[in-house]
Amino acid sequence: WRPPIPWQGGMGETPVLFVKIERLRRLYRTERIAVPVARGPDGTFGLGLTDDNEVSKLNSETNAGLVFPGDQVLAVEGVGLGRDRLSAVLSSSAFADRQHVTLHVSRKRAGAKDEPISGDVFASLKLLRADGTTMQEYPSDIWHARTDAAWGACWTVRCPRGAAAAALTLHRSLLFTDPVVGTASLPFDEMEEGEIRAAWHGFRPERDRWATRAVGTADAMLHGEALLSVRRFMESSSVCPRSDHRRSDQRHEYGWDSADEFFTVVSPQQHRPEPLSPIAEPPIAPP
Repeated sequence: WRPPIPWQGGMGETPVLFVKIERLRRLYRTERIAVPVARGPDGTFGLGLTDDNEVSKLNSETNAGLVFPGDQVLAVEGVGLGRDRLSAVLSSSAFADRQHVTLHVSRKRAGAKDEPISGDVFASLKLLRADGTTMQEYPSDIWHARTDAAWGACWTVRCPRGAAAAALTLHRSLLFTDPVVGTASLPFDEMEEGEIRAAWHGFRPERDRWATRAVGTADAMLHGEALLSVRRFMESSSVCPRSDHRRSDQRHEYGWDSADEFFTVVSPQQHRPEPLSPIAEPPIAPP
């Protein structure tokens, strides 16, 4: 592990972060593991997969004992799948000639009797310093947890100087408490500026919660996964050139003019339709 690198921008430059929760899945405890697999005599890896890259069956004995039905494939050699199908990734030029690859999968704990998370949940987007302390926090609305529907909760926030990462924390919403399910980390130095990227992120439970139960290492444990669309860009002008017409030298050192401006959600300029001109109709002669 290495600490994330804080954003260091010039005067008037304010990075903006967009995060959207597309979907949730596997809302129970799993373990993330690396599995080496090989192609069989027929040139395939022998994995039967669902559209969501979950192993449904083994078509051959080549990787039996390594991969099991119910395993969720997250990445190939560290390359996250996102919305891509595993078969398409393995047939791409990067892996087409590889006889052995390492799959990163999430696997339900053997003998675990945990029920999937149900009921109301909400998420909280946090902006973090390099030491992991929270600078700002933005909670979402409450949503009834479902894995068969799109959530759609999203944030567009300005990132102050010194922000090094974002974190998305999933909470259960109970009557008198909001316990944390887990947290997905989003380091800024791993985001390509201007590029929107959709990838699955695992919610890692709090360390002490797992240490008391002597269940492996916390870094390998997940408690649910979310498909997140993430984009980092500079100012709202990269979304719409006319949405912020002030010159950068009119701004203060930190990239905003006031606290009210900092907490204002950034959105593209709204373009309103112009009223249509009346249509001159020819007079109708009386019968």
